[in-house]
Amino acid sequence: MRPRSILPFCIIWLVAVPALAARTTVIDDSGTLPHDASLNMRWKQPSPRGPDANTMVGTLDLRVKLNVAPWQKRTGKIYLALPAQAPGPLAVSWTTQGRLLPGRVVSGNRALVYSGPITTPFIEDMVQLTISVDGRRMQQLYRIDFRFEMDED
Repeated sequence: MRPRSILPFCIIWLVAVPALAARTTVIDDSGTLPHDASLNMRWKQPSPRGPDANTMVGTLDLRVKLNVAPWQKRTGKIYLALPAQAPGPLAVSWTTQGRLLPGRVVSGNRALVYSGPITTPFIEDMVQLTISVDGRRMQQLYRIDFRFEMDED
């Protein structure tokens, strides 16, 4: 008699194991300044020719203050989330003074800004945001919404 292979059983078993996903929570960033600030946009390239002819950019300095007290003495990952929104696809890049990670995100996604132990009730940093958008979509003033999210380990 030929021994049965256990491979099909293992495949079925592996598929049946639930994924161990981190819990994601929106972080209170109400201490971030400025709140509801206007962002002046300008054409990235003054000439109408070239690959960036339709791109508008603007920069904004923020004092980010994240209330991470609920996660103090634990480890987690913090993301900057940029939901899809009007006026259409946005690209946001930022630099920091070192507490948070610099990075880039496009609308509909999120990017890691911190990973590690949470040792204080607040994480603060100065962040310079640069926002890029297709200028042909800029028909009015738009509110740009983003949020910080915590994935608990």
